[in-house]
Amino acid sequence: MNKKKFLVMGSAAAEGVPGYFCDCKLCRYAMEHGGKDLRMRTEYQLGDHVRIDFGPDNYAQELRYNIDSNQIKHIFITHSHIDHFVPDSLAYRRPGMSRVAEDNILNIYGGTDTIKKLSDFFWTQFDFHGNYDFWRLKPNWLQHGSEVELPEEEMTFVALSADHMHENRLATPLIYMIRWGEKHILVANDTGYFSDETWQLIEERKWKFDLVMNDCTGGTFDIKAGHMSGRFVVDTKKRLENLGLIDGNTRYVINHFSHNCLSTHADLEKHFNPHGIEVGYDGMEIYL
Repeated sequence: MNKKKFLVMGSAAAEGVPGYFCDCKLCRYAMEHGGKDLRMRTEYQLGDHVRIDFGPDNYAQELRYNIDSNQIKHIFITHSHIDHFVPDSLAYRRPGMSRVAEDNILNIYGGTDTIKKLSDFFWTQFDFHGNYDFWRLKPNWLQHGSEVELPEEEMTFVALSADHMHENRLATPLIYMIRWGEKHILVANDTGYFSDETWQLIEERKWKFDLVMNDCTGGTFDIKAGHMSGRFVVDTKKRLENLGLIDGNTRYVINHFSHNCLSTHADLEKHFNPHGIEVGYDGMEIYL
């Protein structure tokens, strides 16, 4: 049986590491030492056809990892912040900019804020009158509990509410549970400690996870709301263990690091590895 490849295309929060215009000690260290301390914005590729998020580093990441964007069929967006969703590049699917087969439809999935951002961009730039067919695009609105079946990929995506974007009353930021064949994944970036309704859905599904990607924006600092890091990552892992949803065979990986956490990759490993938690990095390949 062929292994399923989950690729970490990026591992940084909004500013990247080193951050734009920044002279903090971590950014200076990353510039000097490179390696796993150089981080582009967080994004994931699942196999050949499925992407999670579509941010400002997307083109460079596709070139770095030899990904053919014309093969992407489904993009699941977590939320509309610029480090996770930049709809501008989708405009290049128009005739004259690229040769895209008429039946090659790219599905974009996301909450209210994501679909509104997509619509606002095309209205503002092109006055497109709702005709997504011209760009071979199809928006798909999701909310907490929405389920998307991708039979050709042997995948099911289940959307859950994230604790994020409190400044936007229209926002419905999401994290995702994914069934991929016989494997199960939880991708939980850009969220604080899960809400009661999110925990309830996770418990009801009873999926035993082979891989968990956990937000750790603040590194070793203890952050609970809006993002997650420090002891709240450990608490999340322990709760999943107590529920019987992860075990010693689960790959538990933290990702989405801000340069403001001031922790190098080695610092993060020293802090989290004793808890059975791996530290994500750009180009990390996880086979399931």
